[in-house]
Amino acid sequence: MPDVPVTPKRRVPTWIKIALAVFAVLFVLGAVFGKPAEKPVAQPAPTTAATSISPSAVPRYRVTQVDGPSVVLSDTAGTSKTVFVTGIQPATDCYGAETTSWATAFLVGKPVTLQSVVERGGHTLAHVMLADGTDYAVAALRGGYARFAADAVSESYANVLRSAESAASAARIGLWGPPCEGSPTTPVAPPPTAAQPPLSTPRPAAPKPSTQKPTEEPDTTNVYYANCDAARAARAAPLYAGEPGYRAALDRDKDGVACE
Repeated sequence: MPDVPVTPKRRVPTWIKIALAVFAVLFVLGAVFGKPAEKPVAQPAPTTAATSISPSAVPRYRVTQVDGPSVVLSDTAGTSKTVFVTGIQPATDCYGAETTSWATAFLVGKPVTLQSVVERGGHTLAHVMLADGTDYAVAALRGGYARFAADAVSESYANVLRSAESAASAARIGLWGPPCEGSPTTPVAPPPTAAQPPLSTPRPAAPKPSTQKPTEEPDTTNVYYANCDAARAARAAPLYAGEPGYRAALDRDKDGVACE
């Protein structure tokens, strides 16, 4: 039997061996550690009724007028709304003019929000807050422009308001200083005392001039009237004592006047 020629074996290139070894290692590692964990997809948070309202969603108003314990507001649509500020009673009589002037400058034209809104008897009661977080009621009490009122406020909020009022009272500012001294009404000044004229000794009444002439001796001149008819006929009557023609005989009542 003839010999079969032997075909020489072909050698595998080195780079193929290296590639196969790398693939083998990767396969082993994949089998050991498994597939990489999938990245979870973020799910939107469920919307519930308890979701809080963002600050930008809080209704804002603009103050158009201050009228004692109430403020008049206007919303973005131009609708007017009157709100009574809880927790305070602004000064209206004593120190009332100063309070109105301060409140107008402090609030009118500024944006505000309402908190703790309560509807009572057809009126809206609320805390009025400025955009910077200032509480109008607290500011009014600290400045001495109002008194604390416990209506429709919580105990914790009432303590804040009482503290503000006490600070103004201790400093004697606003209605806690003169002339109010904490009184809600303006003190009435006593009427001025009229100056009394100095006492003087009354002067004696001046004597009235007498119409009677002093009695004199009968006239000794040559004028002579036999009677009063003669004196009247001569147009000399009446005759006064001391005048020509006067005689005591013609003076019946002896008063110094004859032929009256």
